[in-house]
Amino acid sequence: MKQAAATPTTKSRHDNTTIVAVVLARTFLDTTWRIATPVILFTVLGIIGDRHFGTKPWLTLLSVIIGFVFAVLLIKRQLAAVEKLEDKK
Repeated sequence: MKQAAATPTTKSRHDNTTIVAVVLARTFLDTTWRIATPVILFTVLGIIGDRHFGTKPWLTLLSVIIGFVFAVLLIKRQLAAVEKLEDKK
C-alpha cells in the first residue's frame, strides 16, 4: 500500500498564521512603547520646564528632539537584539 504524503492540515496552517500574527502584534506593541514613551515623557517635561522658566516654546522643542533621539536609540537596540536572535538561529 502506498501512503499519501503528509499534507498540512487546515488546523496547522491556522495555528501557524495565529502564531505569526501574535508575534507581529507583540513586536508592534514593543516598538510602539519604545517610540511613544520617551517622546511623551520628554515633551511633558519640556512643557513643565517652559511654564516654570518662562521659555515657551524652546524647552518643549528641545525636549521633543531629545525624546526622538531616545526613541531612535531604543529602536536601534531592539533591532540589534532581533538581529542577534536571528544569528543564533
